[in-house]
Amino acid sequence: MSRSASEFRLEQQFQRRTFVFAGFAALVFAILVIQLGTLQLLHGAENRKMAKRFVSRQEFTVAPRGLLLDRTLEPGNPLVKNLITTDFVIFPSRFRDRDQGLAFVHDFCKIMGRDFAQYADSFEPTTWKLLVRRNESITLLSRMSTAEHERLGELRMVTEYGSFLTNHIRYYTMGPAAAHITGYIGLPSRSELDKGRALPYQMLGKGGIESRYDSDLRGTDGVRVRHRFLDEEEQLAESEQGNNVVLSIDRKVQSAAYMALKKSGRRGAAIAMRPATGEVLALVSYPSFDPNILASGSSDQRSKHNKIVQDYEGFLNIAIQAKFPPGSTFKPLVAIAALENAQENHTSPETSFYCSGTWLLPSSLAGVPPARFNCWNSGHGTNSMIGAIAQSCTVYFYQLGYKIGPNAMIHFSRAMGLDKKTGIDLPGEIAGFVPDQRWKQITWSSRWYDGDTVNLAIGQGFLEVTPIELAVLYSAMVNKGKIYRPYLVKEIRDPVSNRPLRRIRPDLMHEVPMAQSSVDIALEGMRAVVSRGTAQNLNRPDYPPIAGKTGTVQTRSHRQAANHAWFAGWAPYDAPVEQQVVVVVFVEYGMGGSAAAAPIAGEILDAAVPDWTPNVRPSIKGQESMRPNPAGPADPLPAPAPGEKKQ
Repeated sequence: MSRSASEFRLEQQFQRRTFVFAGFAALVFAILVIQLGTLQLLHGAENRKMAKRFVSRQEFTVAPRGLLLDRTLEPGNPLVKNLITTDFVIFPSRFRDRDQGLAFVHDFCKIMGRDFAQYADSFEPTTWKLLVRRNESITLLSRMSTAEHERLGELRMVTEYGSFLTNHIRYYTMGPAAAHITGYIGLPSRSELDKGRALPYQMLGKGGIESRYDSDLRGTDGVRVRHRFLDEEEQLAESEQGNNVVLSIDRKVQSAAYMALKKSGRRGAAIAMRPATGEVLALVSYPSFDPNILASGSSDQRSKHNKIVQDYEGFLNIAIQAKFPPGSTFKPLVAIAALENAQENHTSPETSFYCSGTWLLPSSLAGVPPARFNCWNSGHGTNSMIGAIAQSCTVYFYQLGYKIGPNAMIHFSRAMGLDKKTGIDLPGEIAGFVPDQRWKQITWSSRWYDGDTVNLAIGQGFLEVTPIELAVLYSAMVNKGKIYRPYLVKEIRDPVSNRPLRRIRPDLMHEVPMAQSSVDIALEGMRAVVSRGTAQNLNRPDYPPIAGKTGTVQTRSHRQAANHAWFAGWAPYDAPVEQQVVVVVFVEYGMGGSAAAAPIAGEILDAAVPDWTPNVRPSIKGQESMRPNPAGPADPLPAPAPGEKKQ
């Protein structure tokens, strides 16, 4: 049957429309396939994470921090380690309703002997609904004990409604004894959050090595997601422990220093270091604080401890953050300054002055009488340089300082870095202060007087040093003028393989040119301090041969023991510099260096040099041997007058 022309045209239009529609449908389908492929294949992982974020809550598992080890590298006895603790939490979303949750927690409180009031806020209807919607938890027990684990077993359906979560807390094995070295950890402050140093949930280093090496110690946090509607969770990334940090500290020496300083009952600081490298073996400041309370105690415990520590300024690291006049410990450097300028000021080791107990400083102003300067002793007679160092004769150094003038003393003080930070790897170090004529004119609108010079010569007046600066000075004198930066961190190690990732090498910062003959006079004088001088209490057969200098600093305090006490020295005197240890002790209001500071230094050096082999060091021609005399001091000092003290 033939079709009409109109029917044919209609059929053609229908076919065209069918083809267009089919083409359009195919195009749309192709676009959908391409888009689906893009979403699934190219961006599948990213989109899965986005989908999980929509229906899940992301949580972080805090990485355990790296360990702090002492120089012995004993893995079983670190300075700072992590303890694993267990918390018990319940999830409101796992209960049929709030009443069932209340019944469970009331049973829990009866069995565990807890007061329901501490959990009541979480069971407010509004709070409960929010916890259910977000699938968040309520912590019922923190840091569970073994006994709590056993009692919790009496509660039915514990794991159905709750979970056991493991956490890490920081444990400082030496507690207050090494607190100023280790520091502690705590939640970040607002300013630290603003600076991007940490996220709100992370623990941050607060002071000490924990702060200085926080990025090495912190590690990488893990990530897990918890489903908002279903009771499921998935670990997306495991946490990675932070790197271990190996310190130069010797645990035994550190402990001896802390106990000796604590036993004195006075504020102070003690430092032991290797002069040949700058390695710090011990660094103590007393009073101290307990880093375990501050890092892992309850809020109430932390608040109370914080107040106590702040009341007695226990956070102040006296070893690097406080400065005082060095007193007589400065005299050996004055002797070196005089000998290094011998031709100009006509001095030598044999330069002698007489001490009658007082000395009159000639006046530089007409009509003004001479000023009287007293020695600490009633009179030392005539002394050469070594004898004056041994007896700490103040009158001798008044006259020596007056003879050489201030410039040489100022030059060597600054060359030895007494006006600069040492660069030790602890936060908060301050610099000492070395005065000069220009400073006094600007600050006091006054010229430099001869009285300023003679005060400088005995380490008094405007001169101030930190204990760590004095340790560097004595290390330089022992090590032929070589000044090494003191440091505490030796290595950064991988926590898994224990492979060293970074080693810190000794850093020779500066070398002060000095004639060895000048230094030898000062060194022998300091050995004489112990063998026959103001620190004879250290001349013991059970101690290694010690050399050093006592110091007593006058203050304006009216208390009975008004003077600060110093001792700076080293041992073994006869050993190569690589085997020697320099010790500096400062005792605030300790009365005198020989009575308060020297005994502490002796205990530290005894711990730092437990084994030593005597090796007689040759004496300078014309001087007696500086080895200990078993029969007692060869040349006892005159007995102090009543009320006087040794320096």
